[in-house]
Amino acid sequence: MKNRKSVLIKIVIAGIIIFVVKMGCFREKPVPPDDDYPPGQIISVPVSLTRIVRLPDVLHESSGIAMTLPGRLWSHNDSGNENKIYCIDTLGNLLKTITVSNASNVDWEELALDNMQRLYICDVGNNNNDRQDLAIYRIPDPETISGTNVTAEIIRFSYEDQTEYPPPASLRHYDMEAVVWHNDSLFLFTKDRTAPLSGYTRMYKIPAKPGTHTAEFSGRYYIGNTVTAVQVTSADIHTDSGKLVLLTYDRLIVFSNFAGSRFFEGNAVHYPFTSLPGQVEAVHFINGSELYITAEGAGGISGWLYNAILPSAR
Repeated sequence: MKNRKSVLIKIVIAGIIIFVVKMGCFREKPVPPDDDYPPGQIISVPVSLTRIVRLPDVLHESSGIAMTLPGRLWSHNDSGNENKIYCIDTLGNLLKTITVSNASNVDWEELALDNMQRLYICDVGNNNNDRQDLAIYRIPDPETISGTNVTAEIIRFSYEDQTEYPPPASLRHYDMEAVVWHNDSLFLFTKDRTAPLSGYTRMYKIPAKPGTHTAEFSGRYYIGNTVTAVQVTSADIHTDSGKLVLLTYDRLIVFSNFAGSRFFEGNAVHYPFTSLPGQVEAVHFINGSELYITAEGAGGISGWLYNAILPSAR
């Protein structure tokens, strides 16, 4: 009997030890703040940016980028500048300027293309979280515009969960600089302005058509706990490879293998920059593994056009 009890006690103790060891191993992994953290292990692979060319002087605050044809890029300046988009090549030459006649540049922050090559100019910057005049201007494929002026269709919107302008510091989720078009909708990704820092980018969805809409909260993704990590400044989607990229001041985050528009439930790879390039503000896929990035300039001098080739995450 004693032997049996002794064996039983040993089994129980062994079980407790195994449990404690397993729990200890589990806790050595990063613990997400809550259940909204995407499933699966996050892979981190450093990436280097290569300077291609300094942007033309007129693009001293490049804040959005879109490629309509190989080697032909469209961009615009940040808040308070002219209501114009500029076409450049990869040698830094200014090729064309188009004025959006029925728009003002309150805080243009992003460009997005749809499946008809229509361009969405996103006046969505909202540093103080107090704007009630948010707008996205849609124009035809700029390559088809023969003159130097265009009248845009206008998409106006507000956030479904914002009730104060501005809200308390802990709820300042409504600064936006990153937008993509996907399946007849526009998806917007926030730049975290909360205090204390929440560490999340939040995703909102609106119809990609003229009118006044309510932006629907569609999920959030925990990026990190530093200001450089959470400042999402641009996004792009590459339909052929099924990838979405978010740009922050210190990294690229690429999502793949997601269903529909459930981007944050896909596989995530973080590509921290091997050296910080400055205030990077715009990103665009060249193909599934290569991207263009632009940075704002300083002191009246324009920034740079960069190239990034994503290393294998395997």
